[in-house]
Amino acid sequence: MSAAPGSAPTPDQTPAGWSDHAEPYDEWLAPLTRRFAADVVEALGLGSGTRLLDVAAGSGALALRAATAGAEVLATDFAPGMVALLARRAEALGLRVETAVMDGQALAVEDGAFDAAASLFGLIFFPDTAAGARELRRVLRPGGRAAVVAWADRGLTFHPLVLEALALAGAREPDRAAAPAAFRLSAPAALDALLTEAGFSDVAVRELEHAWPVDDAEALFRSAPSWSAPLRPVFGPLDREQIDAGAAAFCGIVEERFDGALPARALLATGRRAD
Repeated sequence: MSAAPGSAPTPDQTPAGWSDHAEPYDEWLAPLTRRFAADVVEALGLGSGTRLLDVAAGSGALALRAATAGAEVLATDFAPGMVALLARRAEALGLRVETAVMDGQALAVEDGAFDAAASLFGLIFFPDTAAGARELRRVLRPGGRAAVVAWADRGLTFHPLVLEALALAGAREPDRAAAPAAFRLSAPAALDALLTEAGFSDVAVRELEHAWPVDDAEALFRSAPSWSAPLRPVFGPLDREQIDAGAAAFCGIVEERFDGALPARALLATGRRAD
């Protein structure tokens, strides 16, 4: 499930693709990812005395939730803008979270230094997801546990609905053949294989679902390029009329099919370092 050798990373696989958009990401998407963060805290039993490494932590959905539960957290991300925002949020909340800019495929962390390690919608973007999984295992003490959360197939409903709305508006035809990097691990078997091949024991994968309340469908649609690196290239070529038409179509879809909230489904994979 890694990127092809020598292939160029897409915008959502680069620090610049996220660093300059940290604030909008935290405003629009983090309220949803925080709901999945609670599942990770419960699954790993994070609490007082637990040392957690949060890899590709983004704006801190998991790191802040874990710290609130009493865990000792090191939160890392390759995007300096995300790390800076996370540090500000932790300080504002009075939480002790250590932060550092790191590449999750080659962490500057000692072997066996943590009780738990996790990546919430982060490792899924790595050009080399296998390297990311091996690093999660490497940093764990024997008996330590890891968790990886990935979007399920069509689990982030917003993205396919945006493409559908733009197609209905005549702005573009959705490209169903090329899946963005974020959706390469959307099958349970793929996540199971990722952790198993990285050397984890007791690997288990289960599906999670949470609602994403939509108070203003038009504003959510128009916000997409400001926080969604996978959708930014889609919006880039569009003119104002195309975006207006897409927004209208999106509002119609949300009104007709959903009752004030978009469903969101993800896969939670857990594993243990046996030795």
